[in-house]
Amino acid sequence: MAQSAIQFYTAGFFEELARRLNADEDWGRQMKGQHLRINCTASDRQKSFLISIEDGRVSTQEVTTEVPADFRLEGPYKTWVQLCKGEWEIDQLIQTGRIRLAGSMPDAMRLMGPLNLIVLTARSFPKEF
Repeated sequence: MAQSAIQFYTAGFFEELARRLNADEDWGRQMKGQHLRINCTASDRQKSFLISIEDGRVSTQEVTTEVPADFRLEGPYKTWVQLCKGEWEIDQLIQTGRIRLAGSMPDAMRLMGPLNLIVLTARSFPKEF
């Protein structure tokens, strides 16, 4: 049975992302003991979602841009689509300013592995853009 596509950058999309990360044993081992909050914002749509990681377990929720987070990633919806389609990588988007990063840059660089795994997981299931 084919899985139906989920609308990108919606609560359902982020819930599926969390479900898949929580089912990934490698993710759980890699992120054990990690506590992290990432606020992702599509600036032109005024939509923000918080990815919370507590001891490796992921939860997501729609929030405002003001919700406290360790990192804020903000860019236009089109840029998030390009990231999720694999046209750009997260580090390239940050370095070129297409996605703005607020938070500690050294900490963000140390977290590129987990951030890339989040992106790869987001790319792995059917979406409608």
